[in-house]
Amino acid sequence: MTAQCREHLVYNNEEYYLATEPLHPYLVNMKVSFTSPSTACWRGYIGYWLIEDNKLYLTDLKAYIDYNKNVGLDYLFPAKKKVLAEWYSGEIRIPHGEMMEYVHQGYASLYERELFLKIKNSKQTKEK
Repeated sequence: MTAQCREHLVYNNEEYYLATEPLHPYLVNMKVSFTSPSTACWRGYIGYWLIEDNKLYLTDLKAYIDYNKNVGLDYLFPAKKKVLAEWYSGEIRIPHGEMMEYVHQGYASLYERELFLKIKNSKQTKEK
């Protein structure tokens, strides 16, 4: 599998790139799928996230419903500017710093640091 495009997160006024897909449980539950635009994005979308007041929000979406047609956040959440990710509980993995080793598979590349955020029903409960 090709290394995958990572989702974006703004956390403590810094932009990071995730090795986690917080939208996935919502899409599975709603039976929504997208079309892969390339082997670097098998899931067919890139989510843009924000942690604000210790809560996880989806703020934008770039998704493909056809190889030539993009849709945004309003495709899933009409008339919303940001959406509280109440469906998400789990750990968000944020590799950052210098890439130490490129691995041509999923999110397996190694970075000098990793940040982990524990989320429970959209609320950040821990950072390590």
